[in-house]
This record gives sequence, C-alpha cells and structure tokens, in this order.
Amino acid sequence: MADQDSANPPPDKPAGEDKPAGEAQFVTPPNYLKMKVGSGGIDKEALKEAEIAIQVLGHKMYAKWADDDLGRMRAAFDEMKQTSLDDPEGVKRMLRICWDMKGLGGTFGYPLVTTITHFLSNYLEHCLSDSQARVSSAVVSPHIDALYVVLSQKISGDGGAIGRELVAGLEKVVLKTGARIGT
Repeated sequence: MADQDSANPPPDKPAGEDKPAGEAQFVTPPNYLKMKVGSGGIDKEALKEAEIAIQVLGHKMYAKWADDDLGRMRAAFDEMKQTSLDDPEGVKRMLRICWDMKGLGGTFGYPLVTTITHFLSNYLEHCLSDSQARVSSAVVSPHIDALYVVLSQKISGDGGAIGRELVAGLEKVVLKTGARIGT
C-alpha cells in the first residue's frame, strides 16, 4: 500500500494513532449549517424587504415602548422623591430604564432619546459610584422633561438647532455635577 498522509489515516486506523505523543492534531469538523443552507446564500432582496418592514414596524412600536419606559421612569423618580433620592435600588431602577431607552433610541430614529438617556445614565452612575455625589431633582427632572418633549413631539433625527441646544444644556447640567459625559 502506498504511503498514506498521516493527516488522513486509513479508515480502519483511528486518527492520531501514527502521531508521536504530544504532537498536536488538527481536526476540521464538518460544517453542518453550510450543508443545510447550501451554496445559494441569502436572498438580498428578501433581506432588504425584511429590514424595511422591521424599520417601519419598529418605528411605530418604539414610540409606544418609549412612552411606556418614560412612564416607568417618571413613576420610579416620583417614588424616589417620596422616599430617598439616593436610594441605590431606586437609582439602579432608573438606570435600567435609561439603558433600555438608550439602546433602542438610535436604532429606531430617535438619537435625541439616546443622547438624553446617555447623559442621565452617566449622571446616575456617577451618583452610585461617588459617595459624595447626591441625586438631584434639578438634574434628573430636566432630562425627563426633555424626553417627554422629544417623544410627544415625535422629534426624530437630531432635532435641528433646538435639539442641539437642548443637548448642550443638558450636557452642561450634568458636567457641573462632576459626572463624565464621554462613553
């Protein structure tokens, strides 16, 4: 029998039997997914149609989700004002809502929501991590009010000059507290 490649031993001989101990053997497993899908790939036109449908439906659904999130945020903040603004659990609850809104805002055409919740979440994180920092209604309330305006007026995109002015004002408010704005 002709010399066999040691990487392809005869079927009756287990793989690696010829290899000296300690030598690495590389095994490439079969690609079952490629076998199922075949070589045709993805229908780019169908993918484009699906993306458009997701954007249209998502944009409509996001407005409702964001309104619900804003309602939850207002309720959480009202509860904090009645008990303690510095309650770590209340701050964490507000943070989770901010993160939800922040993550989806840009995806569905509301980058102002993402920016506003980014500033607010940075401020709240600062309040949790710095023992000297205190949660202030003078910082949180303008953020909640700004979110309400953006969502109720359905201000998509950057909001033009008014949106930039709003963002600059909120940024100044947060920076005065010692919180960082950067990512």
